[in-house]
Amino acid sequence: MRTTERVRLAAAALLCAVVVTGCADAPTPETVVVRAPVDAPKTAVPAPPTLPAVDLSTLPVAEPRNLVPGLPGTDGLEQRRNDDPALGTWKTASVLRDTAGYDAVHGTPVAAVPAVTLDVPTVLPVIDQRGGWLRVLVATRGALPSQDASQVNGRSVWIRADDTAPAGTDWRLHLDLAALTLTVDDGTTTSTVPVKAVGAPGTPTPAVPQFVVGSQWEQPGTYTPRVLLLSSQSETIDVYDTATGTSATAIHTSPFAATGPISNGCIRVSEDVLDLLWDKVPAGTVLTVS
Repeated sequence: MRTTERVRLAAAALLCAVVVTGCADAPTPETVVVRAPVDAPKTAVPAPPTLPAVDLSTLPVAEPRNLVPGLPGTDGLEQRRNDDPALGTWKTASVLRDTAGYDAVHGTPVAAVPAVTLDVPTVLPVIDQRGGWLRVLVATRGALPSQDASQVNGRSVWIRADDTAPAGTDWRLHLDLAALTLTVDDGTTTSTVPVKAVGAPGTPTPAVPQFVVGSQWEQPGTYTPRVLLLSSQSETIDVYDTATGTSATAIHTSPFAATGPISNGCIRVSEDVLDLLWDKVPAGTVLTVS
């Protein structure tokens, strides 16, 4: 036999040995066991707790003339965008009936939220929503400035959505204290206009998110011929309007020529500027301040 053939036969024999050895050493697959399904009883999700009836007559009313201690702040939340843009970009809630305001979802009732605030329907900005609950800003103080200035403005409560009608606004307002300007955005056009006066250094315009309450008064012959009420109040003066017992702020016209940071916190504007808002800006429209 030729040497070459012997080499080929030896190589073939070695290859067969490797294959046989490899096959012999391959692990045996584990037996697959199909287990019977577990028949476990399913537990229903518990229903939310039933809210006990609340005697609204025992609660302070959340409106500008009253103090309501225990109201939560905003926790940095801003007005929500509307689920239905047809209602307006920004979400508000129109209160259908007097209802309880709570400090938390299923929490403690701390205020009565009225359907009418100072003779106009109550419309509130919505800053949070959970299930059937809405967290809304309210136009009332949590404390007097002499008690705790940080609790005066930016108060909120939780109310049941069933006691409201969904609403909204396309409007946003922004006040620039240094520039003495008011930016008006009605959802279609944006314009920045001058303001005549803002709060003095000792009685500054509250630099907190606030909203248009919707009350409008015409008082010819007074220092404030036309007034558009805001939800905020002075954070340095307990009371300067003795008739109402408030230090409420507003956007209003004024016969005074003086301009600059000179007011008790109100925003004084010209007749032309107030015309941009009068009978146009919806209640619940948020005003930011910087």
